[in-house]
Amino acid sequence: MAAKKTAVAWHRAAPAPLVLLSGGEDVLIRNARTRIVQAVKRKHPDVEAVGLSASAYEAGALSGAAAPSLFSSHGLILVSDLASMSDDFLKDALAYVDDPNPDMVVVLEHRGGQRGARLLKALTAAGAPTVDVGVLKSEADRSAYAKDAFARAKRTITSDGLAALMNALGADLSELDAGVRQLLTDTDGSIDADIVDAYYGGRIEATGFKVADAACTGRTGDALSLLRHALATGADPVPVVAAVAMKLRNLAKVEGLSGSPGSLAAELGMAPWQVDRARRESRAWNPVALGRAILAAADADAAVKGGGRDPVYAVEHLVAYVCRQSRVR
Repeated sequence: MAAKKTAVAWHRAAPAPLVLLSGGEDVLIRNARTRIVQAVKRKHPDVEAVGLSASAYEAGALSGAAAPSLFSSHGLILVSDLASMSDDFLKDALAYVDDPNPDMVVVLEHRGGQRGARLLKALTAAGAPTVDVGVLKSEADRSAYAKDAFARAKRTITSDGLAALMNALGADLSELDAGVRQLLTDTDGSIDADIVDAYYGGRIEATGFKVADAACTGRTGDALSLLRHALATGADPVPVVAAVAMKLRNLAKVEGLSGSPGSLAAELGMAPWQVDRARRESRAWNPVALGRAILAAADADAAVKGGGRDPVYAVEHLVAYVCRQSRVR
């Protein structure tokens, strides 16, 4: 009977004679690898990691690196590029999996694809832990990543704080990860929207979402002031329109739905905090007015992408129109 695949979350990655990092998310690969390296070095401070590329591999290199040295029987080998491994590597790796050195930690990174399927099956049969470092494709996944990072650090981030952080950095996991680390290092106590804005509120992406928030809650003065400041400081009308359109679509998605934000999040492709916020804000909207605003956003999107003569006028007109529609009862 084949061994059952042992799946491990990236934040639980730990040393073992054989460890497979499976997936293509650079941030998770780096974080999982770092956890393992640090754990090895805490136990064996003098160990130096040996890096091997499975695609640019010379026969015998794996067994050579895994052999005990005169100075230490322990070691750490980091193998990259399994998705494009050479035949020589596949042959040597299959042989090594059959008889691994128990004093060595060998970490193998496979970013997807069919190449090396035999080796992956052999690792599973050998009971090697498989660390999930799959790509976080949705904003909901990235939001959960950030929230979990604060929870693991025994820190609290408020709903508005998480929303502000996602607005500013949520499109890119690498930037989000760096932002979370900075907030954890530079601040104490609970993190709210004011703290996040102090660090990242000036980003163009954040400004676009602030314009959308103000417009969709009928704050005309705030929305137009934020928009004009954003345009004056170099913001492109395209992402601002996109932020307004996404906000309106989120309001429409939650219209009339019941259930907890957590249960609806996966179904709607949103984060729980987005569901909760959209449901609160949608109560102030007339469904007909919301439909008109969504159509206006589609027209503005076409205009700022070349279909109109003046992109700045198009985005200003959209923001003012959404503000008016948000007050229709």
